[in-house]
Amino acid sequence: MVDSKLSKYEDIDEDELLASLSAEELAELEKELSDIDPDSNVPIGLRQRDQTDKTPTGTFSREALMKYWENETRRLLEDELGGASPKLVKEEDEEEEEEEEHQDNKAKPEPLMNSGPMTSRVENLTLLKPQRVEPMRLTPPPPPVDPNTSGNPIVVDDALQRVLRNDPELTEVNLNNIDDISQETLVRFAEALRSNTHVRTFSLANTRADDPVALAIAKMLKQNSSIISLNIESNYVSGKGVMALVQALPGNNTLTELRFHNQRHMCGGQVEMEMVKILRENYTLIKLGYQFNLPGPRMSMTGILTRNQDRQRRHLFTEIGCLCDMKSYVRFWSDLLKYYH
Repeated sequence: MVDSKLSKYEDIDEDELLASLSAEELAELEKELSDIDPDSNVPIGLRQRDQTDKTPTGTFSREALMKYWENETRRLLEDELGGASPKLVKEEDEEEEEEEEHQDNKAKPEPLMNSGPMTSRVENLTLLKPQRVEPMRLTPPPPPVDPNTSGNPIVVDDALQRVLRNDPELTEVNLNNIDDISQETLVRFAEALRSNTHVRTFSLANTRADDPVALAIAKMLKQNSSIISLNIESNYVSGKGVMALVQALPGNNTLTELRFHNQRHMCGGQVEMEMVKILRENYTLIKLGYQFNLPGPRMSMTGILTRNQDRQRRHLFTEIGCLCDMKSYVRFWSDLLKYYH
């Protein structure tokens, strides 16, 4: 029964039927075919039916789009930096509109021949095929930066003179993050601190200090007896300069904190092992600012610092006990004198 109903459609001429359809009917038929049997070569985002009634102004022109972006970005930058004149902006907009009209007229598509629904479908998809456009990333120039601004309010020359005078009110010398300080000035600070007896903290992190500065500081540590904290992190000290600092510590009994991590040159495994070997003879260092690369020296250094902390704790308890005994001794003789008087 079904075959008998379908047999009457076998003798229909499809070309004659399609030729008898109007342009609107062909467009509707094309939409229905695209929904029933979508083309697998078309991206998923373009398979949906075009539901807009607006006629296209022209074909895609990459040159016109790039020109528009450049002019628009240039106009925005001028407005943000100095402010643009309304007259100039109006003239630029008129020039852009003329260029766009010229590009549209130049790239105006030729009328398509109605050669069947399938041909029209392929040509329309070709027009709708997106082209990859690389966006232009134009950013405004950064604001001018004052090279002398480092965030450190210290006056280098005044601080150096106070160190040379052994000023009792100067207990900390902080030279961190000063970019324009010379290496000779850092060496002079190290030499001036040799005989200083009041400065307790010396910091020169991120000052581009190199090995000559580290060698001068090592000589200072052998003579100075007041500095308890030294920070030379984030500089250009190599393994030679680090070893010079470490070799000065066995004879130093006042330094308790040393920081020299984040150097431009890596110390290496041999330097780390020699460092641990030398620091076994130091009993006052309790804080070391350095990240060991090898697990062996790291664990050994942790044990050395723990030993020094326990030693200082016991020494503190001994001093407290002696002080208590002295107070008891004084109280005993005071009570005895009161008894006889």
